[in-house]
Amino acid sequence: MLFRLVPPDNRHTPLLAVPKKQKLPVLPGELSLRILWGPATAGLLTFGLLLLAFPPHDAPETAYVFLVPALCWLSFLPSFRATFITFLFFGWLFYMTLLWWLRHVTLPGLAIGSLLLSTYLALWFLLARWILPKALDGSFGIRLLSMLTLASAWTIIEWARCQFTLGFPWCPLSVSQWQRPVILQGAEWLGGWCVSFFLVFFNLCIASYLHHLLVRRLQSRRGGILGSFCPDFYAGLLMLCVALAPFFLKTHEDDSQKLLRAGFVQPYLMEKWKPGKAAIHKNTLRKLTLMTSVARPDLIFWPEASTPYAVTEDKAWVESISRRTNIPLLVGAVAKSHSKNFSYNAVCLVTPNQGLESGFYAKRILVPFGEYVPDALKWFPGLDKLVGPTGSFEAGGDSRLLDVEMNSTKPQARIGSLICYEDIFPSLARRFATDGADFLFVCTNNAWFGEEGCAEQ
Repeated sequence: MLFRLVPPDNRHTPLLAVPKKQKLPVLPGELSLRILWGPATAGLLTFGLLLLAFPPHDAPETAYVFLVPALCWLSFLPSFRATFITFLFFGWLFYMTLLWWLRHVTLPGLAIGSLLLSTYLALWFLLARWILPKALDGSFGIRLLSMLTLASAWTIIEWARCQFTLGFPWCPLSVSQWQRPVILQGAEWLGGWCVSFFLVFFNLCIASYLHHLLVRRLQSRRGGILGSFCPDFYAGLLMLCVALAPFFLKTHEDDSQKLLRAGFVQPYLMEKWKPGKAAIHKNTLRKLTLMTSVARPDLIFWPEASTPYAVTEDKAWVESISRRTNIPLLVGAVAKSHSKNFSYNAVCLVTPNQGLESGFYAKRILVPFGEYVPDALKWFPGLDKLVGPTGSFEAGGDSRLLDVEMNSTKPQARIGSLICYEDIFPSLARRFATDGADFLFVCTNNAWFGEEGCAEQ
């Protein structure tokens, strides 16, 4: 790449002076490198490393360097348009691959949702492209401020896409470290956002260190140890020590008190909504529940939407199982409200004495395009056909605890239920805890997504 270097006072002959109106000759292959291979390499390496960091892959350490290829390309100052298109497209491919299991619910919804998620990321790369020229030639203070700004911006953008209707709070950057508990300790106070902030900041420190070794050191013409010294690198190490400190400073207590004996039924029901399968699935649930009851648990759990029909309209067979085993059942099922003509993705309590309890927990945060069409997009004709086979659900309105009477060392338990991906919303779990829940039950049905990455994610 050619630079126009002219001393400010014009007292010295410039190393390379090019008249403003004179066009530089295009070197062989330069155009294809600039337009195609540069952005393609940056996009593929960046999102390839990021994909490896997330489950079901087992390479979380790639999250510490995934931004380096993108920042290297951005240091050549491509146009803002090229920056946006590159990271929008490769981000879309990244989310399509990461969420490929979502095709079992809705393939068009997967494509549209992935594009929306990619838009959030593309905004961050636009900001990085704008800040980078100011940071590359600035002092350490300017570089540090730039790195803190970009790490904060990533965290804010990530938080934003986890909050609003057109976002999808799936796999924030912190999730990449789910099997590295040492780095997750700060989440107790600051949530997973502090982990995302640290990872982006560390990436920026590494990229700045590489720039120092390859560019700034040569420009300063300083050799030896001082020439290789880069405070940016040590700022990254300092942040790493801060992130690890809670693990080594925290005292670990033994919380091994027995609360109850829980039995879980996960029947792996496939093609559950196809006609003619209802009797088979009922029989499978009945047999597995009876087998589980032999161990005399205090409570038996069924997975999400486990009953073939709405349990409020087909409850007799479920109640008979609870009476026969003399064990309460916590059942994931579709529930209907005839007064409002709404359907809910619910968790219902069935007891041997009372049968199906009238109150149930209804899923409060539904999956866009899988369980409902966002209000902002309802005016598009035909989008209601994108939802899953059960049709569009109504969202629940409160964090209802389910109180279960049991013959146990703890005679009554207050249960907070989270349905499927609701467990990735910290505020929902926190509300149950403050309301007095004894434990949380995540009700899900992994069979819907096969042997793919959904369950681990």
